[in-house]
Amino acid sequence: MTKKITFFLLTLCCSMLFADSYITNVETEPGHSNMNFEGSLKFYYDLPKPNLVKKAYLQAEIDGETKTFDFTSTDSGFLSIDNSLSLSGEELYNAIKNVRSLEDSDDKSVADGTYSIRVRIELDTSSNKNDDDDEENDDDDDDSTSSVPEYAEKTIKVVFDNKPPKAPSAIEVEGGNKQMLIRVTPPSTEDGSSKEKIGAYHAKVTGIFKSGDDTETQTTLEYDSTVDSSSYNQIWEFTVKGKNGYEFINNDEGSSSRAYTVEVTAEDLAGNSDDTASISVDASAVTTYGFWSNYKSQGGKDDGGFCFVATAGFGSYFHPSVALLRQFRDSVLANFSLGRKFIAAYYKYGSYPAETIKSSPILRAASRTMLMPFVVTAWFFTTVLGRILMISWLVLVAFFTVKSGRKALLALFFVLLLAVPFQDLSAKTRGNAIHGEASFTNLLYYPQIDSEINGTPFKDVAGSQLRWLPSFTFGLAIPTEYIRITFIGGIGYTRFKGRAMRSDGTKSSDRTTMHFLPLKAELKLRPVYDFPLYPYIAGGIDYYPWWVRDGGHTTENGGTFGLHGTVGLMLSLNWMDSSSSKKMKENGVVNTCLFVGYKFEKINDFWRDKSFDLSNKMKNNFEFGLVFEF
Repeated sequence: MTKKITFFLLTLCCSMLFADSYITNVETEPGHSNMNFEGSLKFYYDLPKPNLVKKAYLQAEIDGETKTFDFTSTDSGFLSIDNSLSLSGEELYNAIKNVRSLEDSDDKSVADGTYSIRVRIELDTSSNKNDDDDEENDDDDDDSTSSVPEYAEKTIKVVFDNKPPKAPSAIEVEGGNKQMLIRVTPPSTEDGSSKEKIGAYHAKVTGIFKSGDDTETQTTLEYDSTVDSSSYNQIWEFTVKGKNGYEFINNDEGSSSRAYTVEVTAEDLAGNSDDTASISVDASAVTTYGFWSNYKSQGGKDDGGFCFVATAGFGSYFHPSVALLRQFRDSVLANFSLGRKFIAAYYKYGSYPAETIKSSPILRAASRTMLMPFVVTAWFFTTVLGRILMISWLVLVAFFTVKSGRKALLALFFVLLLAVPFQDLSAKTRGNAIHGEASFTNLLYYPQIDSEINGTPFKDVAGSQLRWLPSFTFGLAIPTEYIRITFIGGIGYTRFKGRAMRSDGTKSSDRTTMHFLPLKAELKLRPVYDFPLYPYIAGGIDYYPWWVRDGGHTTENGGTFGLHGTVGLMLSLNWMDSSSSKKMKENGVVNTCLFVGYKFEKINDFWRDKSFDLSNKMKNNFEFGLVFEF
């Protein structure tokens, strides 16, 4: 008998210790667990052992009395994750009313308070061992730890709130370009000691708006803004723009008839609000100047924008890239039968995609990027500098390959990089494997946009802080006996954020961003020897697609060509950790290096005077990173 009592007590204690393992991750939706009479909460919970659960239900602790809600989930359909039970505000109110013997009233706030709500599950205990054999019980040391408790539960604090908040403490409205930024301070709590937690704000803007047919109409537009969980009792900002076919009218003259009345009410976390508890102010929308418009207003000459397809992509028949393509067509393609057939097919079918590309900023940007290899090819064949570089590359590669008695994969590389059929060149590098490299490169960047004009439109909006410009490169290599020659392509990204400028030179609330997506194609040379330091040189062509976004819309986009050269030093990490380098070689990476290089660049559409200068303003333009050679 003593052993049975001992076993029972052990089972009870272990059940209390291990009950939590049967129900986990109990959360509510919404996560703040606030609710009013008209609202509801959903309780989510996980069941590590769903096969043992017989039923699940909710209980409320009200003034020391436990109230079990009628609805339950019974022994079918339980899952390991995302089980749920719902509780409405009306059900909780009725439970509180019954416990406290409250009379029905329109004022539900008499039941307000914080209550403990338990998610409780009942478990199947039939698997517990209850053998009467004392010796068997003595021999089994795991009985207590394997026993299933009768139930498991988790408790969550729920705030029942039916009293609407007071009017916001303060409101500030800042005019933007056909929009306004509203900044609201939450109302104070009843005792005035802190700010009340607000879940949403409702705004009404009344005034004269412009409709789609350019007529002006007096009307009221309504807006809702949900507050982030980190800002429930903090100052909250949100922007209102035109909607329902109406557009704000800028009031640069400051006319009272063009001002708008902005009225804001607060809604607490439980969903309570009072339309009469509002705060209002008069404000106006004003013209502002983002990256692009501020640049143009101060005399910027870049035309922006992205031939049939080439003209549609680059935005102008007279764009220098389009001119290069026309020259390549006339001086190269037209001299060959296949080239003439291509030209005929292009002019027959090219107009159809051009119309679609012309009307879409995204397609213009995409087509401009896709045309870059053809523009680079045209530049090599139609300019003096391009021909010199192409011949220099051929001579340099031929010198090293002939000396070592090997022929290079020139056909493959020049078909890819120059789009020219060099059928007479065959390919064979040292060994039969493909050689190449991949790298992660970093540098600090600030474009020289302001250098081309008298003003400082870019600095006015973006400030003078440098931005991090990361990039990724990938290349194919010709590893000769004395030198490694690598043809590389790369892509990077950075952006500058700022506030649009008002006409008086002050900054507005309107946000504006300018994005850059640097692309490059380059030739890189480094010596081949058994020493951990490798000097290298590289040079090539750049293309910087860019676009400006104001108020969530792309206002202008374009792209700028350029040239760059780099002199640098690579430090092989293979010498530092031979065991790791062996593992890397087994996976195809023969050399891992840290590198730093000094970069010379000029990104201004080959010295075109009507183009952005996107060269880096940094005096010491160093780039650094990690390169993997394979």
